[in-house]
Amino acid sequence: MTAPATLPPPGLAGLEPSWSHLVTVPGLDETGRTFHVLDNREPSPEITLLCVHGNPSWSYLWRDILANPPSRARVIAIDHLDMGYSERTGTTRRLEQRIDDLRALTDQLGVDGPVVTVAHDWGGPISLGWAHRHRSRLAGIVLANTAVHQPPDAAAPTIIRIARSAPLLNTIAVSTSAFVRGAVDMSRNRPSPDVRDAYLAPYDTAERRKAVSEFVADIPLEPDHPSAAALDQVAAGLEDLRDVPT
Repeated sequence: MTAPATLPPPGLAGLEPSWSHLVTVPGLDETGRTFHVLDNREPSPEITLLCVHGNPSWSYLWRDILANPPSRARVIAIDHLDMGYSERTGTTRRLEQRIDDLRALTDQLGVDGPVVTVAHDWGGPISLGWAHRHRSRLAGIVLANTAVHQPPDAAAPTIIRIARSAPLLNTIAVSTSAFVRGAVDMSRNRPSPDVRDAYLAPYDTAERRKAVSEFVADIPLEPDHPSAAALDQVAAGLEDLRDVPT
């Protein structure tokens, strides 16, 4: 499926419509790609918070930071391509491509630093890949519920291994909204019905949930996985980021 980027529908709980913007990166994938981003467009920023969601979320995750930003802070929260309200590209984008996407988008937005990356879940490795490539712009790193590397004898979380299994993945992540609903319902404190509906809003059809399954499938649990080398590179880059405030 391909579909253009759109603005979110009006009335989503806690989402200020003026934050939403569509940003086209002309050279991305040669044809150009369009992202949906939330941006408070602080006119004289002293720092930028670059907020990167994981799976199966979208930029709505960061609405409270946008509503209550630090003084003189520009807050940018992205929707990954094929997620949230960004363009559905019809492509499969793995970790290295996601890092490239984020770099292309921040270049288009004119993000030049100082920057604090704020990331959740699979947004963690993506944001760390960006951080390593932009070390001179980096002022800090915030990570939540994420992982980059674990010992070879440590198994991935059971729920991830079950969800990622071939017999189940398409059923729970694409054909039905079970994965998206489950992720929201596991939140503590449990969100109100209107907030829950807002998280689910971009993923109301199977076609719009395709990348949800692709994000799960991109977790490199095997050494020969297509994204294993990219994740190893992100992990190796952490050595250069040890002196960055976290």
